[in-house]
Amino acid sequence: MEVSLHNTAWHQEEALALENEALRSVVVPKMGGKLVSLFDKRNQIEWLVGPDQRSFRPVPYGASFVDQDMSGWDEMFPTIVACSYPGPGENQGVELPDHGEVWTLPWSVEGNPTDHISLAVEGQALPYRLSRRMGFSATDTIEFYYQLINTGRVPIPYIWASHPQFSCGQGVEIELPPQVRQVCNTLPEEWGWSKPETVYDWPDALDPSGERVRLDQVGPADLKQARKFFIPPTVQIDRVRLIRKDSRDWLRMIWSPEDVPYFGIWIDEGALSHASVVTPEPMTGYYDSLETAWKKNRVSIAEPGNVYSWRMTVQLGVEEGPQI
Repeated sequence: MEVSLHNTAWHQEEALALENEALRSVVVPKMGGKLVSLFDKRNQIEWLVGPDQRSFRPVPYGASFVDQDMSGWDEMFPTIVACSYPGPGENQGVELPDHGEVWTLPWSVEGNPTDHISLAVEGQALPYRLSRRMGFSATDTIEFYYQLINTGRVPIPYIWASHPQFSCGQGVEIELPPQVRQVCNTLPEEWGWSKPETVYDWPDALDPSGERVRLDQVGPADLKQARKFFIPPTVQIDRVRLIRKDSRDWLRMIWSPEDVPYFGIWIDEGALSHASVVTPEPMTGYYDSLETAWKKNRVSIAEPGNVYSWRMTVQLGVEEGPQI
């Protein structure tokens, strides 16, 4: 397998491209280490949604997530929903911004590699260092290796989540392991899915109006609706697969539930995004708010000076492939 790493540009911003004979990925370090392209050369499919009509540019610290261009793959840390930091000690009560802080901070490039991209960022609201290394573990597979260090003096509760906005083309089917039989709504009632913590059957459910719907099917952006579900915290999974309806090409994410025990999924059919997108979110906390996860005792803790690491792989398939 021949791997190339080279400098490039993405909408006039400095970027890095990592590619082999099958796949090409592009990262913009100073925009939160955003992965802006995940392109399958074999069938000319771009899996990540591109920018909308807004210009692709860095946004200020503390910005609302929807104020950006709504493209690509961001990292969420140490929360998703804006909240007050709940941990004890000197940082208690610090305000954590929408979708965390690392997606708005510039990440630094580490070392001078030729076959992978290594980036790192220092926390602003809290004392930590988060790094991400991405490289090919096979021709059709990219591996992400994360490392977190608490550089402070007291334990830090945190939520990390991946936040890829995968483009749905003409539609996508979401395939979860068979032990997933129910999911829990986490959006406010005005989104149309009853109150938070309302449970629905997966994948075939009755919506709040009594209509039978397939929760695993992602429709077009003109529906102007969205939903966010978590699987129950007692059910742990290690993978999810997305299958494009227009081509049957697929994408599979795999992780270790020992390190990343929770899973949520955001489906946006034009409610906030300019395109129809699906965002699988392997997570280290249960619910999007660190404050809520802390109260539920469903959150990860980083002890001072300790190093924590986890891996995730993304595999792209052409036409028929292995089942979930």
